[in-house]
Amino acid sequence: MTPVNLSPEQQLKERILDQVLAFLLEGDWQQIEMKNIASQCGISDAELNECFPSLQSITSAVNSRLTQNFIQHLDLSSRESLRLTWLDSLESPRFRAIVHLFIDASQQKSVAWRLANVGWNQFTNHVASHLGYQAVNQDLPWLLGKSMLKFINQRGRTPLKSVDS
Repeated sequence: MTPVNLSPEQQLKERILDQVLAFLLEGDWQQIEMKNIASQCGISDAELNECFPSLQSITSAVNSRLTQNFIQHLDLSSRESLRLTWLDSLESPRFRAIVHLFIDASQQKSVAWRLANVGWNQFTNHVASHLGYQAVNQDLPWLLGKSMLKFINQRGRTPLKSVDS
């Protein structure tokens, strides 16, 4: 995922963000600690601190990436387009993993919860600016409910951990 035309420092930052995003989308939320991130990236704690001085700085950067990954699946030209593209996008493992994160992380106080909460707020603000608050207050709860039903119906048939697209 990391573009090769970046400086070595920027490539390392991208690799770190990729790892944190992988933790999130694979449900390994408890792994989002500085020492675990450094270990999984094969770097020292000092190298991680040079790129990101705090967990907050990492999570802020990951949130932007998470929100962009989510929004790129959706057509916000109309409420109907939002509903249709959301339901179609549930076939995408990455989109499904992000929705799953929003739903599951909302039940826990953790780094993942903070990320999901900030990401959801960014997303709803984006939807409100394109489609108005009626879409936020009516369509998004309906879509989350439909997503939860799909997850429940798929449980045991298809693993949700696959996030390869």
